[in-house]
This record gives sequence, structure tokens and C-alpha cells, in this order.
Amino acid sequence: MAFRKKYFAFVGAALIAAGLLTASVYAQGRPGFHRGGGMTFPLMLRGLNLTDDQKAQVKQLMANHRSTLHDLFSQLRTAREDMSNKLLSPAALQESELTSTNQQIALLRNQIADESLKMALEIRGVLTPDQLAKAAQLRQQMRSLHSQMRDLWGPKPQAQ
Repeated sequence: MAFRKKYFAFVGAALIAAGLLTASVYAQGRPGFHRGGGMTFPLMLRGLNLTDDQKAQVKQLMANHRSTLHDLFSQLRTAREDMSNKLLSPAALQESELTSTNQQIALLRNQIADESLKMALEIRGVLTPDQLAKAAQLRQQMRSLHSQMRDLWGPKPQAQ
């Protein structure tokens, strides 16, 4: 009976650890879905009153990068699944067995960030100086809203 309790406690802890790891991996590296920024870039574009020509240009620029980003995200998803499978395996596991997968995940995140940056710079080139100023203003307003939300939620709980 005691063995069974320990076994379920271990499996539960492993599942929680794997869930936290995959959630943090998933939350990082996606264009527009970056830590602390949420989905700000595409939403911000909506607030800039793009002309029809600008909308068409942005749509084409995003289409130009879609295939590469899709492939990179697919590879990242596969690498995360590999990491989760290893972490949840009942076999003994050493850190060295996860190193190559962890490095692959880091490389893919960097490649996604690089491709996303290229796309963002190309889209930025479509915007007028007034639209860039408006984007900066919207960004500041979003920061202010986030600050107000944190204030409403109260202080972050202290780790024990």
C-alpha cells in the first residue's frame, strides 16, 4: 500500500513537472505570442488604420513567412513532444539524455524569433511615421492597462 502511494505521488509530480515544462516551452518563441506581450503585434496593426494597400502588403508579407514559420513550429512541437515523452517515461533518465533535445528546442526558438523579426521589420517598412507613432502610443496604453490589472490582482504570492 505504501509503495502504491509513493508510486502515484511520483507519477503525479512527474506529470505536473512535464506540464509546466511544456507550457513554458509553448509560451515562448511564437510570433505575436511572446512573454509579456501576448498577441500585441497583430492586434496593434488593427489599431493603426491601415489602408487597403497596406493591408494587402501586410497580408502578402505574412504569407511569405507562413511556410517557414509553420515548419519551424512543427519541428518545435515534435521536439517538445519528444522531451515530454522522455520525462514521462518510466525508465531511468539522466540530464545528459535531454541535452540534445533541449538544445534543439532552443535552436528552433531562436530560428522562430529570427524569422518573426524579419517579418516584423518588413511589416514595419509598410507603416507611415504617423502609424509608427500611433503604435508606440498603443504600446504605452497596453503597458498601463497591464499595470492596472496587476494592481487589481494584488501582490504576487511569496515563494515558501
